[in-house]
This record gives sequence, C-alpha cells and structure tokens, in this order.
Amino acid sequence: MPTGANALAEVLQPHELVPLMNEYLTAMTDIIMQHGGFVDKYIGDAIDGVFGAPLDDPEQALNAVKAALRCQQKLADMNAAGLPALRGQTLNQRIGLHTGEAIVGNIGSQQRFNYTVMGDAANLASRLEGANKVYGTTILVSEATASRAGSGICWRELDIIQVVGKLEQVRIYEPLAVSSDRTEQQTTFAAAYAEGLARWRRRDFAGAAESFDRFSDCDPPARLFRERARRLSITSLPNAWVAVNVLETK
Repeated sequence: MPTGANALAEVLQPHELVPLMNEYLTAMTDIIMQHGGFVDKYIGDAIDGVFGAPLDDPEQALNAVKAALRCQQKLADMNAAGLPALRGQTLNQRIGLHTGEAIVGNIGSQQRFNYTVMGDAANLASRLEGANKVYGTTILVSEATASRAGSGICWRELDIIQVVGKLEQVRIYEPLAVSSDRTEQQTTFAAAYAEGLARWRRRDFAGAAESFDRFSDCDPPARLFRERARRLSITSLPNAWVAVNVLETK
C-alpha cells in the first residue's frame, strides 16, 4: 500500500527501515480491523485487506471506504509529523476497493495454507489500486462498491476505464470524505469535475478543458483530463469513439 518505501530502502539501513514499516503497517492494520476488516496478508510494504468475511457485514462496502479514508488521513498525519526515520521524505499510498463475489477460505498446499480470498473481485481491486498511478489519486473505488456504500460518502465519479487483461468497462469513483465531514470546497470541487466529465462525454472537449482547468493546479485527475481534452479538441475522432480510458499498465 505505501509507495515510496522502495526509495527509502535505498537510503535507509535495514535496522532503520524495518521499524518504520512496522509502525506504518501497525497503524493501517489497526484502522482496517477497527472497521470490521481483516488482513489477508502483507506483501512487502503492501496490505491485502478484506471486508465482509469470515462473517457477513451488510455495511462492508461503507466500512471499507471509511477505513480507506482513515488510512489516507493517518498517513497524512504521519508525514506531517516529520518522522525522523523518513529523513525528510514522505510516504504515499494507493488503495483500490471493489465489492463482488469471491472464493474465501483456507487455500494452499499440503504443507501450508492460509485463510485467503481469490477470484475476479480480488483481481479488480488490485487493478484499481494500480490505476491510482494514472490519475494521481490515493483511493479508487468501483461502481459496485460506491453503490453499496451509498450516500454516506461524498463521491466524485472519475472516469470509465478498462483495466489490463479485462474487457469489462468499470466506472470508477473517488471518495472525498464521509458525507457528514465534507467541506464546501469539496462540494464545489466535485461539481466542477462533474461538469467537465459531462462535457467530455458529450465530445465538447473545449468546454471540458475549461471546466477541468478550474482546479487543474491542485487536482491531478482534473489536470489529466484537461490535457486529454485539449488533445482531442484538435483531433478528428472516429464515429465509434467512446469515453473509456483503456489502461495499458497494471
């Protein structure tokens, strides 16, 4: 989940890096567990978390999104504290959330197994985590999760994407805050982006670029869309063009 740990590994000694990662992983694990999730496994500096198992949780999607927002804030607090171990650098993180059916249970070899999750839903969550690199975001959520989490979260729809290795098109969202905590600025911010996205889908690329430009100085997705819209405003599009971003990397 954190990005930047590999860069730190180049400047920190093992006895410095390991306590830092332990502190980070402990803080994020606490948040996941407080919201009803469990940690499937740690993969290097990443956390594979699961909600809705082993016991069903009707609020699993909402709890997962709340946990992601808390993790985002906790990391911001850690970076702001200027931990000596960071040596002036910061840690970033990427989180992908998707809700769907999966195989859950004890899986492994005759020598060793663990309680884990497999299936297309888990794969898509992983792809969404990676898609944050494209948009410059921290948290990306599938429409399935956003729909189940509902109005308890202040959302903005970001795009429709097709991830590597799949033909399915996925509508993706970014959670901005718990609805009760959202600010007036976030509401304005989301409205401007929605206006730009609607213009983009109508092929009004000049108008879309104008809308996205309002926050492009501080918002990576708006900046990305502004540049895409500017390019398409001077390009002849085929009639079959659809507003789907086909990703080329995981």
